[in-house]
Amino acid sequence: MFQLFEGLAGYINIILSSFYNLTGDYGVSIIMLTVLVNIVTFPLTRKQLESSKRMQELQPELKKLQEKYKNDRAAYNKASVEMMKKKNVNPLGGCLPLLVQLPILISIFHLLREPHLIVETVENFSPYFLFFNLDLTKPDPYFILPVAAAGATFLQQRMVLTDPKQRFLMYIFPVMILFISFRFPAGLVLYWLTNSGVSAGNHFLFKKAREKRSSQAETAAMDAEKKVEEKKEEKKEVAEKKKTVEKLPEKSSQPTGKKSGEEKKRKGSSRKKEQEVKGKAAKRAPGAKKKSSKGKKKGAGK
Repeated sequence: MFQLFEGLAGYINIILSSFYNLTGDYGVSIIMLTVLVNIVTFPLTRKQLESSKRMQELQPELKKLQEKYKNDRAAYNKASVEMMKKKNVNPLGGCLPLLVQLPILISIFHLLREPHLIVETVENFSPYFLFFNLDLTKPDPYFILPVAAAGATFLQQRMVLTDPKQRFLMYIFPVMILFISFRFPAGLVLYWLTNSGVSAGNHFLFKKAREKRSSQAETAAMDAEKKVEEKKEEKKEVAEKKKTVEKLPEKSSQPTGKKSGEEKKRKGSSRKKEQEVKGKAAKRAPGAKKKSSKGKKKGAGK
């Protein structure tokens, strides 16, 4: 087992040496190694974040099961395991990135405890970090990195832990990191600090992306509902227009029929009046002729 870690430490030493040749600072090289490891293990980190999110969503249902099986612990454990299988949730999914990080941590610890391994692969090796007078192969005498590592661990645990039963780890684990870091080489504490910060950043970005997707899904659902309602309203308007169009000819036909009958009556009465006037004129016409002929006769006698 120790030989396995020695072999892994050799590969990590090669990576750190190449980073050191680029930057000239071993602390920056450790930070670059941490970022590289997080990029490689990102799929596992994503599964961890998804698992923690699903566990958070399952909490109301788990509480119901807990109330249902108050007096039967075995039945509760069985029911909760079955529910997690149905929901495709792995309660140990959050441990995968940590299991991957442990061999790397042990390998870096092995390198920093034996700096001659680094010196063999790097020329003019300097164990100091940036402008700080801090030897990364020895514990931090100023306790800056241990306190920072404990704070970053607390922030990460606060973001990741969703099960109320595991909330105590949010306080115990950072305290444990704080006391361990007092004795570990500062380079190893720097690796843990950077790893905790990157993990917290990944969790924050994942949370924001998930919220954005959920908000987009909600807006899309609302838009779809609005479109359905608009289509229903359009159908109602079309149906109402059809009904009004069907009723209009019936109403309009009735007044036109009445008007045509009244006009016929008026024309008939006017014709009758004209005929009566013509008849009266015809009757009066012979009497007027007789009177005129009599007048003519009298004039001739005189």
